[in-house]
Amino acid sequence: MDKRKYSSKKIKKIILAGVLIYLLLVIVSAILMTGMIESRYLRLFVILAEIALGAGYYTVFYRSIYKPNLRLEQIIRDLNHEQIKEDDDMLREIKSIISSLDSMAIKQKNAEILMKNAEINNLQDQINPHFLYNTLEVIRGEALLNGDRKIADMTASLANYFRYNISRRETFVFLKDELKNSMNYFNIQKNRFGDKISCQIVYHDVEEGQVENCYIPKLLLQPVIENAIYHGLELKMGEGNIKIHITAADSSLKINVADDGLGMSQEKVDELNRDYEDGEEEESSETGGRRHNGVAIRNIKKRLKLYWGDAAYMVIVSDLGVGTQVHISMPLLYQIEEYMS
Repeated sequence: MDKRKYSSKKIKKIILAGVLIYLLLVIVSAILMTGMIESRYLRLFVILAEIALGAGYYTVFYRSIYKPNLRLEQIIRDLNHEQIKEDDDMLREIKSIISSLDSMAIKQKNAEILMKNAEINNLQDQINPHFLYNTLEVIRGEALLNGDRKIADMTASLANYFRYNISRRETFVFLKDELKNSMNYFNIQKNRFGDKISCQIVYHDVEEGQVENCYIPKLLLQPVIENAIYHGLELKMGEGNIKIHITAADSSLKINVADDGLGMSQEKVDELNRDYEDGEEEESSETGGRRHNGVAIRNIKKRLKLYWGDAAYMVIVSDLGVGTQVHISMPLLYQIEEYMS
């Protein structure tokens, strides 16, 4: 393949310059034709300039447009007859472009589907949000008037929780916002369980301010907290604790959600850590009943895999009677990338 390449911007400049030169030559030719100027050398110069201009246009057109187009047509014909060589430069370039476009389109579509599933699981489009917020604000106001601070705080947490899940449409959010939403959910549950459960956020080898504005997928942590309460702490005798450990290392954000609840059998752990195929996951979703059966966990795992491949993961470790740890790792990002929008 011809190694010489012209960018579209460069071609436009060449064409514009050629047009200007051509107009100048036309003007000179017109003057010569009127007989106002009689110069054999000038006429010869105009003829040579027109030839050079034509040759230049032919070169640019042939190398940047016509020849690549012929090569592309030949590749298409060879592909139809399975005669193309795999080491062809243009073929590799075409395949790379097509693969990149296909990959981006598939990732974007899958991300939209998975995010929509997560939103549906969180009652995304089931209620009128404005009606809900207004009603909760009225309840909170009445509670404050009656001096019932507990109900007022619970109502505020519930309003913030639904506002985050229903009204915020972005796919990626700040870490601090996801943590705040998770704590709103936990505070709602705490009003049910009282002092039986507690939750802490702990930063290791990194300051909160250093990572609070990094981006993570929305609805990443709340389902993990939910599972920890329902599977680990709800049926435990005595108090139960959840700790969210956060650290950053080697351009990665690492989150560990640990509880000291009932734990799980190794069989259940292996099931949750397994990479399900799409068909298997859909079947499990249909037959699993409640959301707390691991469907939300698999949704998170699949989203991490979709966005970052092997650069992100979720691994669950658990011991019966000891507790469960959910380890999450992903790239540490402070700017929205194209695939995140």
